[in-house]
Amino acid sequence: MTWKKWSHSDLEKQFNPRAAIGEGITTILAGWESASAGRREELKGEFDIAYGDHPLMQYDCHVKSSDKLIIINIHGGYFRAFDKSGMDSHVADLLKSGFGVVNINYPLCPEVTLTSIVKTLSVGISHVMEHLEAQGFNQKIVLLGHSAGAHLGMHLSHEPAIKKKLVGIVALSGVFELGFIQQISIQDDVHLSDDEVKKLDCLNFPPSLGPKYYISAGGDEPSAWIDQSWIMANFLTKRGDDVTLHICSGAHHFNLVDYLCDGNHSDGLVLKKWILSLCDE
Repeated sequence: MTWKKWSHSDLEKQFNPRAAIGEGITTILAGWESASAGRREELKGEFDIAYGDHPLMQYDCHVKSSDKLIIINIHGGYFRAFDKSGMDSHVADLLKSGFGVVNINYPLCPEVTLTSIVKTLSVGISHVMEHLEAQGFNQKIVLLGHSAGAHLGMHLSHEPAIKKKLVGIVALSGVFELGFIQQISIQDDVHLSDDEVKKLDCLNFPPSLGPKYYISAGGDEPSAWIDQSWIMANFLTKRGDDVTLHICSGAHHFNLVDYLCDGNHSDGLVLKKWILSLCDE
């Protein structure tokens, strides 16, 4: 169901994961930070490679020649929060599954606009691809994004530097439409303009044709948030794309990422096998 059918009072509960989860969000995010700190020593490779002058224009590169495929991870945070370091535990899980991982940061709202974030990540992706080529890494690429990162991953699929090697996009609990953000408290930080809503909404400016899509949401997320994944998957399927839609039972906005990045979890194993199937594309 389109977000426009929800009342204004319901929009905050439906489209703000912090409001949907409530006070437990503090414990969840602290758990991500603690888990990442505890597993950081597992991560081999390069940290904080700069792709620009801003301190958040950096990425970590955990790739070796034996990796089956390279995942570029884009963190969420509704375009206004979080850091790549908070996902180091998830990166460690992906590495255990035999994938290389590039974990990228980007400047955040309200310091910058969403338009600026997209342009900045375009620079970042070009830098990542040049760096991988210089190191002799030629594996296929999958873009993986959570929440706002899923939205950004859709736009990055158009980047010329990545298109020849991009075989898949994994969108975990993504926000794909944008108009509702102007109606909830998130707008206080993101300051979306009408022009950005028109130009950057993923239904108005859809992702690239060619890669396969794995779109997932948690079964315990608010109905309208789950609808975002269904709407995006339906749009792409009607366009003719190869789309897998996965609703993960018992998962909310954050432990969905825990489950799906873990190749030993039943739902994570499904995603792992899907990614492995792309190695021969």
